[in-house]
Amino acid sequence: MFSDAPRCRYGKSQLLEVVCQLRFPAILKIENQSPYEFQELIRKDYPNYSYKEEQPPAKPNTKPATVKNHQFISLDGGWKVNLTQSFVSLSTHRYTTWEDFAQRLDKIIAHVIGVYRPACFNRVGLRYINAISRERLELEGVGWRELIQPGYLGLMAEEDAPEGAFGKNEQNVNMSLPGGARCNIKCGHGTLHKVNNKTRETVDEPVYMLDIDVYMDGNMELSHVAAGLNIVHSHADSIFRGAITDALHDAMDPQEI
Repeated sequence: MFSDAPRCRYGKSQLLEVVCQLRFPAILKIENQSPYEFQELIRKDYPNYSYKEEQPPAKPNTKPATVKNHQFISLDGGWKVNLTQSFVSLSTHRYTTWEDFAQRLDKIIAHVIGVYRPACFNRVGLRYINAISRERLELEGVGWRELIQPGYLGLMAEEDAPEGAFGKNEQNVNMSLPGGARCNIKCGHGTLHKVNNKTRETVDEPVYMLDIDVYMDGNMELSHVAAGLNIVHSHADSIFRGAITDALHDAMDPQEI
């Protein structure tokens, strides 16, 4: 399920969103004060601000509590930073390369450390959400068996199982990885709901969803975060390439980095 093929970027990337979240022990200062100092440090790149109150899952025998989720968004809406009392995240639907994403992320992490001084990070996670569309790749009529590796197709990989017979075919996997990492993989064919920019009508597009979430749990010293991020990224890249066939790889227009 892993690939050691050289890294590349895809000219026809099928990514919906990339999210990196770093969790830390709760800092009440974030919950009880406006994050004006943090905002000033990132406001040039993420000038639009909003916040919402969220209710995380309640623990047994405890009262539900709301948490403020501060959101800082770029002018074009393509990048977003979220900050709560227990995590910071960077997300985008305009991902190009890990190097570009990591450069932006490094600045966010440095500002969180400088302003709030977390004792450590206790979870580092990187998630790639792909919606693979045969239509957008000009692969109409090509079966998923020719594009996705059998292990990710389940019963759909069987030769005598017609693709159109499946109303639902999903897998949810949690497994350990080398280097102390773990991953959650959710995959299966489904439908992507999108809006036609011209008619404003909702269009349902058949896609294959491949959601790869690689993470490291446990208290991590601040100085070790960069190494942890490189580990989870390396695994995510290897898993994705191992999940697709050469035919799909070539159709997405691979380019050297």
